[in-house]
Amino acid sequence: MSEKMLHHDTQSGRVLAAVSYFSIFFAPIILPIILWIFADKPASTHAAKSLFYHIITYIGPILLVLSAAFGTAIIDQQNTTIAIIAIVVAILLLVVTIWYTIKNIYRGIKILISEDAYFRP
Repeated sequence: MSEKMLHHDTQSGRVLAAVSYFSIFFAPIILPIILWIFADKPASTHAAKSLFYHIITYIGPILLVLSAAFGTAIIDQQNTTIAIIAIVVAILLLVVTIWYTIKNIYRGIKILISEDAYFRP
């Protein structure tokens, strides 16, 4: 295989890997699953990682809403300790959700900029 063809395959793989991370904004969970199944390695490895990050990013807000609702329901019953714990858990879930969203963006950019990042997922 010629070096030009190898470079082209690497570039397309890098773009697919980056798109799997960026898909958090336009096709979360679905696109990484498709790329994980059909893409070649290491793009499929990046797709699997991005799928994990997407799941965390989308389960976090669901748990956050449940925790905040539980906390406000407990406040009505005058049990402040449990309410404070529920609110702290909600804040921690918010931080984790924001962290993994930023991590998706960072990893996508890093793959596009650095060829080394593509080969070491």
